[in-house]
Amino acid sequence: MIIMNRNTSPLKPLSEEQIIKVVKNTDYNQYPDQERQRFINIYAQAYDLNPSEIEVANGSDEWIQKIIMTLGQNGVMSLNPDFVMYKVYTEQIKPELLTVDCEPDFSFDFAKVVQAIKEQKPSLFLISNPHNPTGIMFKTEELQLLVDTMAEVGGYLVLDECYIDFAEKYERPQGDNIVVLRTLSKVYGMAGLRIGLAIARGETFAKINSINHPYPLNSLSLNLASELFSDKEKLSEYKNYQFESKRQLERALAQVESLITIKPSLANYIFTYGDLAVDMAKYLIEKGFLPRTYDVPILKNAARYSIIKLDDYSILNQAIVEWKEKYRH
Repeated sequence: MIIMNRNTSPLKPLSEEQIIKVVKNTDYNQYPDQERQRFINIYAQAYDLNPSEIEVANGSDEWIQKIIMTLGQNGVMSLNPDFVMYKVYTEQIKPELLTVDCEPDFSFDFAKVVQAIKEQKPSLFLISNPHNPTGIMFKTEELQLLVDTMAEVGGYLVLDECYIDFAEKYERPQGDNIVVLRTLSKVYGMAGLRIGLAIARGETFAKINSINHPYPLNSLSLNLASELFSDKEKLSEYKNYQFESKRQLERALAQVESLITIKPSLANYIFTYGDLAVDMAKYLIEKGFLPRTYDVPILKNAARYSIIKLDDYSILNQAIVEWKEKYRH
């Protein structure tokens, strides 16, 4: 089965030689103080960030959980739909996740979002940008409106940039009540190593780090992550492979745009919906491809496809054409 439901990279980023070198040079008999700071410094340099405003954890999932625990005391709100783990981690602590539903075309009315914040007064709002599952990119002014409205009610905004490397550059909203989340699970192909980063300032940074473990990541994961950034040319080639895969995925799904609605995406996946969207997904499952389908009402007519190996697109295209033939008039 060719996996298209997890939004991960279809390839590993490091060679066997790199991995062997890192393992041999990792002092796993010692605590990872130096390894942690080394990786933070490398990441900060790559993205022109302040290393003193970055901390790591066991995936961005752990950060979501920690942030809900430290900033979500008066309620947690998000969009519906958004990343499913916002709901899972909130309901470990709170009775429910407060949500604001999308419009029929899976866009969002930010006037409604602001109204909901003012009425419910949550202390935490979580939003992914690019958005999961639709892949859309929110405008700076929309996000700034959320930041300012959350500040009015004494709350915080989490800007989850899990897929930001596939997106366009944009001007981030400004405010001391913002936490930006990043990960090495997507464009960097290290989902199994569980490396998540949180970026924040001042009191906000102190609060989310108040329940940290002494050593949030192990030495080997940190050193493999640092190795990833050691060869810029190789890393660029690795990213470009995925960008090309995204372009081929767009072309593959464009063949059926007369039958299903395809959301323009700025992530490593494409979201589809409509009366026939799930039908095509089920057909592709029979052909050996596993897209993401949903069991929640708001997404009952939707399916999402993440990037695959370039060599697999010929088979995918053939399967899509075969499905389309069923509906040729």
